[in-house]
Amino acid sequence: MITIHATTEERIIEILESTGACSLDDVVRFLHPHLSWSDVFVAVDRMSRDGRLLLRQLGYSTYQIALPSPLVNPRLPSRQEEAQP
Repeated sequence: MITIHATTEERIIEILESTGACSLDDVVRFLHPHLSWSDVFVAVDRMSRDGRLLLRQLGYSTYQIALPSPLVNPRLPSRQEEAQP
């Protein structure tokens, strides 16, 4: 369930964690009537620019949003590097 006092960005992340990738319109429907389409769009735009979510155009006006897969931190040594004396 969506937290009542969560920010728009937190709400979007909660939706994506529970549903997986979905369309921008689906996220707007989940958050309506508490947030407008433009509120959701602004948050999605900000989050896609800073890498907190992925935004992919599927059609002329259809967009899919998803959380990025957790990546291995490139600054951490690999297992091969750890094994070297």
